[in-house]
Amino acid sequence: MIAATNPQEFIPSGRQQVLNHPGPVEPLNKRQDYVADDFLLRDFEKVSIVDTKSSEWWILRKTPNLYEVADSRLPNILNDCNKNGMGPGGSKSHLADVQGDSWSSKNVELNASNKRRTSDANSSKFLPGRFSSEFEGKSGGGYNFKTEPLCCKPTLNFMEEELYVKGNIVIWSKGLFYNNDEDSTRETICTYSSTYPVKHALWCNFYCERPTIESPLIPPQFKPDHPTTDPISCVTIIDGQTLKVFTVDNEDFITALPFYVSRVWNTKFGILLQRDISDESNRNKFEYQFPMIYSLSHPLDEVAPIALKGDIYHLVEEPLFQVVFTSEKPSICMAFDGRTGQHSVYRIKRLPPMEWIDLTEKSKSIQMESMFSSSRKKSTRLSFWDNFKNSIHLSIPSPFSNKTASAASAISQIPSRAQSPMASISRSHTPGATITHEITYFDNSQISFANPDLCLEHIWTDTMNITTGEMSLNCAASKVFLVDDMVGQSFLCYLLPTGPQLCLVKAEIVGDNVTFGMMTSVGAKDAIDIPSLHMLAVLEHSGNVVLYSGLNVVGKLHIGGVLPQHIPSPNVVQNMKQFNSPFPRRSSLLPTCGPSVPDIKFDEHLLSPVLPSVPLARNTNAIHLAFQSEGLNTLGDSTKIQLTNLRDPIENRITLQYSDGTYYRINLPLLATSKLVENAINALRETLPKDASMTLLTRWYSIRNAPGPTDVTVEKEWEMFSDLLFQLLGYEEDHTADISTDHTATPASSAKRLRQSCRADNSDWAYLQQSQEYQCVSHYLGDILNLNVTNSTSNIAQENKNVIKINHNSIFFPNIKIVHFTLHLLYEDLKLNVLRKNDLKLLADFLGKIAYDLSFEHYEAYYWKDFPEICNTSNYSNRNKVNPISLKFIVAWPCTDNKPVGIYQFLYDLLGKNNNYSYPYIRNVNSRSRDVIQLWGAFLRYRKDVKNETYLDMLVQSLTPPGGKPEPTQLRKTSTAVNASRRVVEIMTEMGLTTRELETYPPAINFLLYNAIWNSRENPPGDWPAESYTLLQRPDLAAQAQVVEKKKESSAFMQYVNQSNVQEILPTITQVEVDQEDGMEDVDSTLLKLRFPDDLRVAETRRLLQSSKPVSIVVVQRPDVSDHDFIEEQEKYLYALCTRTMALPVGRGMFTLRTASPVITEPLAIPLLCLSGKAPPRGTTVELNHIDVPGAMSVWPQFHNGVANGLRVTTDAHNIDSTWITFNKPNGNTEFEHAGFLMALGLNGHLKNLAILNTFDYLTKFQEMLSVGLLLGFSAAYRGTSNALVTKMLSIHVEALLPPTSMELDISQNVQVAGLLGIGLLYQGTAHRYMTEVLLTEIGRPPGPEMENSVDRESYSLAAGLALGLVTLGQGGKPSGLCDLNVSDTLHYYMVGGNKRSLTGSQKEKYKVASFQIREGPTVNLDVTAPGATLALGLMYIGTGNKAIADWMAPPDTQYLLDFVRPDFLTLRTLSRALIMWDNIKPTKDWIDSQVPETIRPHCMVKPSPLVDVDYYETMNQAYCNIIAGACFALGLRYAGSADQDAFQTLLHYCHMFTSLTMKSIAELAGKPTIEACLNLIVVSVAMVMAGTGNLDIMRIVRHLRRRVGVTTSVVVTYGSHLATHMALGLLFLGGGRYTLSNTPASVAALICAFYPKFPTHSNDNRYHLQAFRHLYVLAVEPRLLIPRDVMMGRMCYANIKVVKIDGTEINIKGPGLIPELSSLYKVCIADDRYWPVVFERGRNWELLEKVLNSYGCIEVKQRAGCLSYLEDKHGYRTELAHTLTQSNTVPWDPSSKAILSFSSDCTIRNFCDYFLSDLERPVDAAETKMKQNLTQIAYDCVIKDKLNVLPIFLSLVKVMKDDGSYPSSLQLWQYKLVHKLILTRRSTTSLISPEAILGLHYRFMKIFDGREKNLKEHLLSYLKGQIPQCKNDLLKSLVQHTPEETEPSCG
Repeated sequence: MIAATNPQEFIPSGRQQVLNHPGPVEPLNKRQDYVADDFLLRDFEKVSIVDTKSSEWWILRKTPNLYEVADSRLPNILNDCNKNGMGPGGSKSHLADVQGDSWSSKNVELNASNKRRTSDANSSKFLPGRFSSEFEGKSGGGYNFKTEPLCCKPTLNFMEEELYVKGNIVIWSKGLFYNNDEDSTRETICTYSSTYPVKHALWCNFYCERPTIESPLIPPQFKPDHPTTDPISCVTIIDGQTLKVFTVDNEDFITALPFYVSRVWNTKFGILLQRDISDESNRNKFEYQFPMIYSLSHPLDEVAPIALKGDIYHLVEEPLFQVVFTSEKPSICMAFDGRTGQHSVYRIKRLPPMEWIDLTEKSKSIQMESMFSSSRKKSTRLSFWDNFKNSIHLSIPSPFSNKTASAASAISQIPSRAQSPMASISRSHTPGATITHEITYFDNSQISFANPDLCLEHIWTDTMNITTGEMSLNCAASKVFLVDDMVGQSFLCYLLPTGPQLCLVKAEIVGDNVTFGMMTSVGAKDAIDIPSLHMLAVLEHSGNVVLYSGLNVVGKLHIGGVLPQHIPSPNVVQNMKQFNSPFPRRSSLLPTCGPSVPDIKFDEHLLSPVLPSVPLARNTNAIHLAFQSEGLNTLGDSTKIQLTNLRDPIENRITLQYSDGTYYRINLPLLATSKLVENAINALRETLPKDASMTLLTRWYSIRNAPGPTDVTVEKEWEMFSDLLFQLLGYEEDHTADISTDHTATPASSAKRLRQSCRADNSDWAYLQQSQEYQCVSHYLGDILNLNVTNSTSNIAQENKNVIKINHNSIFFPNIKIVHFTLHLLYEDLKLNVLRKNDLKLLADFLGKIAYDLSFEHYEAYYWKDFPEICNTSNYSNRNKVNPISLKFIVAWPCTDNKPVGIYQFLYDLLGKNNNYSYPYIRNVNSRSRDVIQLWGAFLRYRKDVKNETYLDMLVQSLTPPGGKPEPTQLRKTSTAVNASRRVVEIMTEMGLTTRELETYPPAINFLLYNAIWNSRENPPGDWPAESYTLLQRPDLAAQAQVVEKKKESSAFMQYVNQSNVQEILPTITQVEVDQEDGMEDVDSTLLKLRFPDDLRVAETRRLLQSSKPVSIVVVQRPDVSDHDFIEEQEKYLYALCTRTMALPVGRGMFTLRTASPVITEPLAIPLLCLSGKAPPRGTTVELNHIDVPGAMSVWPQFHNGVANGLRVTTDAHNIDSTWITFNKPNGNTEFEHAGFLMALGLNGHLKNLAILNTFDYLTKFQEMLSVGLLLGFSAAYRGTSNALVTKMLSIHVEALLPPTSMELDISQNVQVAGLLGIGLLYQGTAHRYMTEVLLTEIGRPPGPEMENSVDRESYSLAAGLALGLVTLGQGGKPSGLCDLNVSDTLHYYMVGGNKRSLTGSQKEKYKVASFQIREGPTVNLDVTAPGATLALGLMYIGTGNKAIADWMAPPDTQYLLDFVRPDFLTLRTLSRALIMWDNIKPTKDWIDSQVPETIRPHCMVKPSPLVDVDYYETMNQAYCNIIAGACFALGLRYAGSADQDAFQTLLHYCHMFTSLTMKSIAELAGKPTIEACLNLIVVSVAMVMAGTGNLDIMRIVRHLRRRVGVTTSVVVTYGSHLATHMALGLLFLGGGRYTLSNTPASVAALICAFYPKFPTHSNDNRYHLQAFRHLYVLAVEPRLLIPRDVMMGRMCYANIKVVKIDGTEINIKGPGLIPELSSLYKVCIADDRYWPVVFERGRNWELLEKVLNSYGCIEVKQRAGCLSYLEDKHGYRTELAHTLTQSNTVPWDPSSKAILSFSSDCTIRNFCDYFLSDLERPVDAAETKMKQNLTQIAYDCVIKDKLNVLPIFLSLVKVMKDDGSYPSSLQLWQYKLVHKLILTRRSTTSLISPEAILGLHYRFMKIFDGREKNLKEHLLSYLKGQIPQCKNDLLKSLVQHTPEETEPSCG
């Protein structure tokens, strides 16, 4: 009998919750198109004559994805079955159960007196049906369970979830279950309310798969038969015809179903729905028109019928076809055919749409015949067998009728789901937001279905009912489930109500392929599977619960602690009124500890074990178990309370349901509690035959869990298990030699033995002396206390000596050698785990006894050497050996031999050259030994070829037991390791070894593995996974590897860096007071302080760029100036300052680019653009009230302010959705700043999240700024994608893209300009022919018609030219399909001029009417067309080196020719020429001067000669300045973001030159405006080169230029000058110093658009260049900042970075620092003596560097031992000492403990020094002093060289020597022996322990052994031959340390 534990009265948690629920809210009925019948129908649906308030039901499951499912090895799926019988007087709903590995459901009648539920015959209401659960296991179905070990450990603290349904309420709750039976708390996850009563509720998984148009060329068999996307976990609720789905991601779906649902099941592809035809009207209307079974893979899909596969496909239309069970793994279902009375199993698989269409087309003729014949047979249908006999199509039993053909034909013509409107609905929704999708109700008269998605393929049909002839009595199974037994055999079980009986069908499961075998039946009222125990519980008719494992009875379940009336004992029932419940009633799902109560006494018949007296017949079809009728087993009372059902299996817990509505939750005991017994069970289960394994497991479970105390110790449990093994091996129970006389006969009674007397006698002392505890500690205590230990056990043993009797008929006796060999391999495997030393002793004692009994002398000596105290032969003197005659009955494997195999001896032989045999390996027995041997072999005999992997497999001989399946070969990854150490690390990673697990290996094994780790630690490969770096103790590299492993949709940096570290680099936008906001609150970060620690350049930059505070008006009032004139003077000065203030936002946007993440619940605060001043000393406010200023001068500055504010948002900011974007709309009427904000979001890629509806709302406002911001933002966000939707949006705003007959739209010029450039961005690099043709035409667009296109024509033409250059970027000279357009010739025509050509394009008719405002001549207006055409040519041929095109751009070399070119055009020509000859740009002054023609140079910037005309000098100097500026601009683009010192010095020279010219009169030769324009361009150029570096030289120039404010400079220093100056300042600190510029062609094009040389003259100037283009520099920004971060401290730090270029040039950078462009680099590494190296090399792990840079550039670094950071030791004086010591190969003779502590702050090292190495006040002897010195030396060496793992290894070796005299054992000596040979014979393998240290230990060992040899000479020779000499125990102890001559085992 098996004792169940912890019975607790169970009350569902939802029952209490529903009492507090307010109930459903009845919504208003919005449908107005109901007819009268609909109203009546819906009203009557809410009326029932049955008391529905008393009905409740719930389902339970184990919370998924929290802990691993204990029984994940079995594809046991929760089943769904229900029985609804129709009677003439009404409908009866049988109680239906669901059980499985995770959850179950059941109907409950709270009113005990209401035995059956009746309802109107026409009512469509049914009790909830069966539900199936998701399978949470990891593996597919059906392999032999012997491939996976039994798990005896319970899952700790698992969560149980409950889905409770009552009426209209569904409550989802969960609670934590503690295995120690402490109290638990529950929480309600969600509560759902429904308008109508809930009929079905379940957890399920849906799959969102994109519909695809299949090609007929793809065979259907190659289509994957499994979901290809991640599952969507959700709760599905069905009430009436509405299906509601609630996902865990807060998405809600409401779908109307075209029919009522009677049952619902889970499948691998979604859910199955069965149509309900219960009421008569519904039956008549739909029974013969529509299918019965449907599938649904996603709530937004259409329900599709299920096809049944035969020779042709048919739809399931049979009304009596019921699905009673489904499974996900394997994907099968069981169905019941009501006409034949049979159950069948089908495979659920995909049905490709093309296959369905093809098959239905092929069978049209046959289907037409079937359609006519079925119509004649509608009223009198044939049964299944009649159809089977008459049909030529059916070859398997299938429950379909002939009518199915017509339906198949009709449905085949319905459009597929991929073409349905529902397929176009988006299934991707914003996370975190609750989205509800509602679909209105269908009209039943217009129902249509899609093509089938799934089909049922027949597998098996039961034939039991046909043979018995009881077909009329058959009905559908009430419960179905899959279960496995303890030896891995699977069974399909289904409970038949007729009988009732449980049918078990043996099943072979491989994936989704299932093969069924013999059927067996057992009488049962109910049954339930317990997957965690691999059993099923059967409720017999007598009311007893019996546990089965497959077909084998395990035992009767004893249930105690329940209410008295629930105990089936007569004497208890008679007095049950006198008892109270020993356990309190609970309103929780989970148990608590109840009060202590006295034990309940049971009747004797309850304690009898249930074991079969004879073996079960395996050749019979049924097992007929005798049971009493219920009347004989009761008191004769018809109202007796009985156990009626079993339900809710979760882990090892089930629920008992009694007839009075009471529930008890009980725990079933585990198979074992100790790890040793679990290992032994799995080992024997692997090698013994199935029958023997099953006997062992069932007997052990019943013995271990017999009623009585359960908290036995590990030793006691092993004693019980070993006693059972002895019994099964044939040892007579009452003559077992080593069992004392007062032991009871059976192991169970021995374990539960009670003390007979409270008085002690001599027998107790004798018993104690016989115990193993005494034998283990007696000698140790004798040595410590100097006591003489008397061996009294021999005398007692002689008295108890008996002759062993062996039962040859025992089931285990023939396998006694197999048992011994298997457990011996387990014994060797346990040696490799230092935590299992105690288990090793127990197992050695057991094996020693068997070895003694079988006369295995070598084994006896072997175990004795390991444990001389326990396995001494004197302990076995009371045992007699097995008779040799009995040995003839023993079966032995060929590999088993009388000489033992030893793991340590095998490893020792591998160190030599005499190893030519393999070590035996059995799956699930000694896997640890196999892993160690392969690691050992890989390290010692590594060869870099394919043969090396074969050699590793040859080291181990895999043994397969007779009848077992061989283990599949392990496929290792292809190794690229260059040495043995790296290969060992790779294998360790494949094996899943962790640093914590390495500590469990013995010292010798740990030493070799750590040696491989040490050799690979300095410079490991860059492509290893993070687990490998963790083994190397390189957390820095592990953190980098985790970046690669992160998913693309999430920010990798945010995943592996915690929030506090993110704040150092990327702070969250802080909310400050309005008057304190300047938009730069987030730049004062730790990163900038680390990059620029020695000055205040960051604070100064912030001061120079702030525009939110009033400026100071420092104007002194002269005595002759009146107050009125003084106020005007102040305002004029304020206006000059405002001109500068309005230019600041663009630079501030660069400074704060992507520096912070917004708080998603708050709007992004916009700093003020303050245009007022304060007059000191009183602070009087000065405003522009008394002078004339432009009315809208702050419009574009506000736009720039909004862009700067929006650019603060980082590209990785989460939850930037349409809601948050519109949430930032301003409250006022002005929307200029919000327009800039939208553009900024587009530049950072966030505008993609803006919904189309919100975009439409913005555009319909017809606000110019909003349109400009949206068009440019969307174009930048979709750059280069040719997005059709954005193209349509741009086409509306570009007249040239509209049809000629389209309606004329009033679109402003600036919006058209933005739209043109947007086309270029959207089609960048595509060479789109139509767009190229349109843009080429728009460059020369004439003015008109009438008043149109008359303003800012220059910016329009420039935008068209820039857009054309973007579309054809780098396509010049390539076969891009544009040759016939003559693009280059047309652009040259626009650049140099000529007669106007005829117009082309769709709008040519419009320009026949000339402009009323502008009159142009017959030639091209070069002032309009030349800039755009020049830049378009340059971008089109960028980097091509086309000399012919470049010569077009050459400047004229004579004055005459110069007069035909506008001077500022020379800047653009020089730039375009340099773009074409990109590779010829050199960072030298000579190259820049070479761009100026030779004829111009002599006349440039020299004092004019009076003989020469002044105009001549002016022409020459203007040309010179513009050419130089253009060359400098080109040089800045070529070296943008590179920080190249040559380029910087060259540009800085010209910057100083032009700055000095502004102060000289010689500047008048070219004109000060020309000098100013060139100076602005050169300052921007030099800032581009040094972008992100914070260069002080440029910053000084900028600070000097911005001071030019006042009336005297207002003519020259314009708004554009300040704009260029502050853009240069912003570039220096781009993105807070985190970003720089790229010089790729796309980036160069963006920079030209942003830094176009023509800067505006005032704040509203857009004539030559639209100001919004100034922000396109964002498209050229790239992160190249590397930030070293100390992985241990979690803080950024300094470290030297070495960069190696492709040409071999090395650059040293102080990190954090910017590195050059990646395309020019070969290697980047951390090359710092204070940190471990981190290397990124092209071709190895270059992608990792790119990911790191895109993830905010953090490189994790690990500090070396003894080194300090640069913040703590700036100059390295203290670190230099540590560096010297760590590189030294010598160790001081007597270092101090303080020196050790100075190198490590580890608390373990500190404690070790305090307790072992510190000076003691007491006197110490010489030996202790020597030991302390040795420990100090090794600790010092380990600490300074950062090899702390060697310290415990060396301490273990010292302990071996220390314990050699007192506690001899060969186990510990093997550790020293292996390490000694590793170091001294293979010197090249290690530097962890010096050979001198090992030689010192070796000398001390030899000294000990030499002192013993005098007394051992007589016995040593015989011992070395493998014999145990007969001598005193002291001499035997000394012999243990000697190794006898080993011979190779015969294995292999």
